[in-house]
Amino acid sequence: MFRYLLHICLLGLMLVTGCATSNHGNNPPYERLNDVNTKNAKAQIPSDIRAIQDIPQFEETENLVAPGFLFSLSHPTDAKLQGSFRIQFDGILKLPYGVKIDTKGLTYEELKSKVYSSYNSFFQKGAQNVSFNLVSRDYWVEVRGFVKKSGSYLVKRKESIDKIIDMAGGLAGKIKQDFFMVSIKQKDISYSVSLNQYYENNVLGTSFTWTGGDTIFINLSNEDSAALVAPTIEVIGGVQNPGRSLYKEDANIFYYLSKRGGLIPNVGYGEAFVIRKGPEGLERINFNITNMGSIPVIKPGDTIMLAGERVTGWDKAWLRATQIASVLTTIAFFIIAF
Repeated sequence: MFRYLLHICLLGLMLVTGCATSNHGNNPPYERLNDVNTKNAKAQIPSDIRAIQDIPQFEETENLVAPGFLFSLSHPTDAKLQGSFRIQFDGILKLPYGVKIDTKGLTYEELKSKVYSSYNSFFQKGAQNVSFNLVSRDYWVEVRGFVKKSGSYLVKRKESIDKIIDMAGGLAGKIKQDFFMVSIKQKDISYSVSLNQYYENNVLGTSFTWTGGDTIFINLSNEDSAALVAPTIEVIGGVQNPGRSLYKEDANIFYYLSKRGGLIPNVGYGEAFVIRKGPEGLERINFNITNMGSIPVIKPGDTIMLAGERVTGWDKAWLRATQIASVLTTIAFFIIAF
């Protein structure tokens, strides 16, 4: 029995010392995550994603009536021809006596002419006493997805998208933790933009031009689709809040470390790496974060990896000695016991 226990203890000692001195060796062939992500991205990414500055402005619609416009209608002798009437989301204006007018592509004067023409047969002297006036220029937009109150809302032509999200009860998620895409359909154009990029640029409040009957869908984005619009930098380990931040041109590594909450105590300054995709695959750049001469320029899509704990050679030796002492103590215990 004693010999059996001694063998077990010696085996444990060999495992500890063996693990401490062995090398990891070469990696065997394995499936790369980047390869899988690339395949998935091709199947999932929307076909028309635009940068903020490329959002269509629809100047040609500025003088046209649109879904959401409100009009007043009145006649001095007909009580039914009284009130306010709004163009519906689908572009149809419904008026008394079953009058329906498709307003798509019409100016106010063209619509007014169609209204009078529709009521000419109702009166002996024609529709000259019918009064039809534009009251307000508002635009219907429908908001769906990661908002708290989905629905249709009336907005101004250059309303900022953050105000529209506020109308819909706010974002159902945390913009500082996740990445969101805004998919928009206007007229015959569909496109998507990065909501995070929009929020980080405080001069883009009037980037969008609403045409009426627009749809907005807000969704969480995966890393690949977000990177097409707004490249990201990922920080792994060594910071308070590891994760991704939007790439900012000419920003250095300390900017991204600050965005992720700053460094944690005892970070391994000499065990710092930048992982990036080079012409021949993934590249690993090792540098010392305290040596300004070794710090690389950060490029779009980079991953910054810092060791979570600084371990010196003395620390490793002490840890190994502690492990060996623990095993020897166990052996001594069994010798005494038997």
